[in-house]
Amino acid sequence: MPSNTPNLSDRSGQKKRRNVTIVLLVLLFIAGISVISKFQPTEDQDPAFSVVPMSSAVQPPFDEASLPVTTITLPSQHADTTIEVSISTQLHIPHAAFTDSSGTPVDEPVTLEFQEIMNPLETFLSGIPMELDSGRVLKSAGMVRLQGSTASGNPIRIRSDRALQLEFASIDADTAYTAWALDTVSGVWSEIDAATTVAVSDEMERMTELEKRIPFPPVVAEDYSFTIGDETGFYPELDEYEYVKFQPIDGEPCGFTCTEMNVFPQKNGVYDIQFIGHEYGYQNIAREEICSCYLAFDEGRNYSEALKQYQKVNRKALDKRDRERKRIERARRRHMRALARQELTRENELASWKQKSADRRVTRTLEVLQFGILNIDKPYVIDAPVELMASYTDSLGAPLLLENLQVMDISSRVLYPCKNERVQLHPMQKQVLFGTTSSGDLAFVHINEIKELNASMTAYKFPMRIARKEELSPEALVNLLLPA
Repeated sequence: MPSNTPNLSDRSGQKKRRNVTIVLLVLLFIAGISVISKFQPTEDQDPAFSVVPMSSAVQPPFDEASLPVTTITLPSQHADTTIEVSISTQLHIPHAAFTDSSGTPVDEPVTLEFQEIMNPLETFLSGIPMELDSGRVLKSAGMVRLQGSTASGNPIRIRSDRALQLEFASIDADTAYTAWALDTVSGVWSEIDAATTVAVSDEMERMTELEKRIPFPPVVAEDYSFTIGDETGFYPELDEYEYVKFQPIDGEPCGFTCTEMNVFPQKNGVYDIQFIGHEYGYQNIAREEICSCYLAFDEGRNYSEALKQYQKVNRKALDKRDRERKRIERARRRHMRALARQELTRENELASWKQKSADRRVTRTLEVLQFGILNIDKPYVIDAPVELMASYTDSLGAPLLLENLQVMDISSRVLYPCKNERVQLHPMQKQVLFGTTSSGDLAFVHINEIKELNASMTAYKFPMRIARKEELSPEALVNLLLPA
C-alpha cells in the first residue's frame, strides 16, 4: 500500500527549486532596475540626449542609392566659418556656436554631419515623409539633415545667440516659404520659429555700374564715322582730333558742314560733337545738332596704337572689371547647375527659368538653432484630376505587389504618397509613379507615356518597369526617372 507520507528528499528538492526561483526573480528585478536606470535621463540630463532607441518615420527605400553625407570637422577654437557644402548650399558657422547638453561652451573639436535634399527624387531616396495632412504635402525650397557631436562623441547644442545659417540657391523669390522641422519618430512636420529670408542679386546691374566708371575703348571706324576739322582758323582746339574719327553711338549718320563746332569729352569715353550753323551775319543759329560718338580709328596701325594707349591709361579699372566679370560668370554657372538639380532638368535642356535667371541670382537663407531634419517649405495642395484604384504588372504582365508607392510631380517639384490602393495623377504634367517590390527593387512608370488616362476612369493596371536594387545609384535614378 503506497504511503501518503511525503518523501523528505522530494520536499527538499522542491524547497531548493523554490529558493532558486526566488533568487532568479530577485536578480531579474535588480537587472531590470539597472536597465531602466540606464535608459532614463539623470536628474541633470536633458531628455533630448537620451539614448533610448526609438523607431524612426524616416525609412530610406534603398541602401544602395543613399544620399551622400558630408562630414565637417571644426577645431575647438574655430573662427567664423563659411563652407560651400555643394553647388546648391553654403553653411555659415559663427565662432563659439556650440555648447554641451548642460549649456557649457564646447572646448574640443566638433564634428557635423550634413545631408542635403534639394528635389523630390532626393526626398524619396532619403525616406523623409512630406505629407502634411489629407490632400496636402510640403513643397521644399531646400532641406537638410544636420547632426553634431564633439570629437569624443558627446552630443552638442547650438547656442541661441550663435545661430548657424544655411544659404540655398533658389529657383524663385516666392516669400511664402517658412521654416519647418520633422519629428522623426512620429513623422509629423511642425512650423518652427526660425528666420528665413530671400535675396535677389542683380549681377548685370552691378556690372553696368562698374562699366560706367570705365571710359569706352576706341572703336574701329565703320559706316557713318566722320572726321572733323577747322578751315576758318577760329577753333585751334580741334587740331588734336586731326588724325582720329568719330563713330556715332547709334550707328546713324549725323553732323553737317557748319560754322561752329565744339567737342565735349564725357567722363565715360563718349564724345559729344556739337554742330552749329549760323544764318548770314552769324547773328542767329539756323541749325544745331549734337552727336554722341565713340573715338574711332582706321583699322591697322592707328587703331592698334590707340587701343594700346587706352589700355595703358585704364589698366587698373579694366583689370577690376575683368575680374568681376569672371567671378560673376562662375557664380552664374554654378547657380544654373544648382537650379537644374532642383528643377530635375537635364543640363542640356533649355528652360524658361534659365532665361529669367541668366542675369540675377536668388538665394534663400535659413536660421538654424537646432539639429535634426530642417526644411524651407510651404504647404502644397495636391491637384490631381485623375484618381484611380491601381494595380500593377511587370513587363511580362505578371502581377506586382508594391510598397512605398509615391508620385513625383516634376513640374511642381513635390512628392506625395499613394494610399488605400488609390493613385492621384495629373497626366498633363511631368509625373512619375514609383514604389518598391517585395524584393526591394524599384518599380516605376512615366505617366506621360500612358496616353489613355483620363478623369472618367476609376481603375487602371499600370505596366511597371523594374530596376534592380543593386544597379541603383542617385545618378542612375535620375536617368531612369526623368522623362525623356
